[in-house]
Amino acid sequence: MNGARALSNMYKYLFLLNIFCVWAAGSAAAQPYPNKPIRFIVPVPAGGGADFVARAYASRLGEALGQQVVVDNRGGAAGIIAMEATAKAAPDGYTLIQTNISTISINPYMYSKLPYDAEKGFAPVSITTLNPLVLVVHPAVAAKSVPELVTLARAKPGTVTYGSLGSGSIQHLAGFMFGKAAGVNLIHVPYKGAAPVTVDLLAGQVQTAFSGIGTVVAHVRTGKLRGLATTGPKRIDTYADLPTMKESGGPDIQMLLWNGVLAPAGTPAPIVKKLSDEINRIVKTSDLAQAMAAQGTSPVSNTPEEFAAFIRAEQAKFKKLVQESGIRLD
Repeated sequence: MNGARALSNMYKYLFLLNIFCVWAAGSAAAQPYPNKPIRFIVPVPAGGGADFVARAYASRLGEALGQQVVVDNRGGAAGIIAMEATAKAAPDGYTLIQTNISTISINPYMYSKLPYDAEKGFAPVSITTLNPLVLVVHPAVAAKSVPELVTLARAKPGTVTYGSLGSGSIQHLAGFMFGKAAGVNLIHVPYKGAAPVTVDLLAGQVQTAFSGIGTVVAHVRTGKLRGLATTGPKRIDTYADLPTMKESGGPDIQMLLWNGVLAPAGTPAPIVKKLSDEINRIVKTSDLAQAMAAQGTSPVSNTPEEFAAFIRAEQAKFKKLVQESGIRLD
């Protein structure tokens, strides 16, 4: 009799425990997002311009959401390590990545195989920066305009060099596209980052480069480098005196360097929308605008749908360009 009673009590206990577990799970799921810190993966080492952008957004997004947004720098392997980590993370809104033009729009066509699906592996949230490159030359180069640079390259074929952040980078592709459009042969000199390119530009070891606007703005203002043109559709405040490539009379190439936020594919749409809405709100604040101005840029944003369409257009553009260039990294 006692044994039967004990067995009955055990069943009651298990039944109540099961009910409690179901209730607890439901209660946790019902908690508003976010209810814990968010990991924000950045595919570059700490300290660079892209890292600054990520941290500027992360701190303000954390304040808006009421939870810490922790920057997790995962540099190396052309951003592949960071993108893979994000693609394989739980699609719950607690892992995000600051993507860029290389990781999502160029790498898929540079590598025969990637450990992530650039087309289906992510949920676009919002773009965060969008800037042209700036074509700069060392002051010793006898060219004060884009047409003069083209004339120089034609007169001395195979002697004009340009630096880039490495083979397959947007800076490399910009140089390729420029040379093809202008009908000149520029010699590509790959580096392992923006800093060494700039060092050699300042020293005159390499003659020209398509650089990020924040990377060389101080050197252009002091005359240590000469700006010739920007690669966007219109002039920008940071280089208000510089013409676009089209205005300069050179080949009308347009190359835009950008960053944005992705979540893993499958992240619930309401969470993606909440994140996008908050980013759209904070980009309008003067505080963020002032912080970004220190890097020679300004914050931008769009909706998840707009960002997805933008990425698809960029992928189509660079798929064609990479095929034309014949550049492959494996």
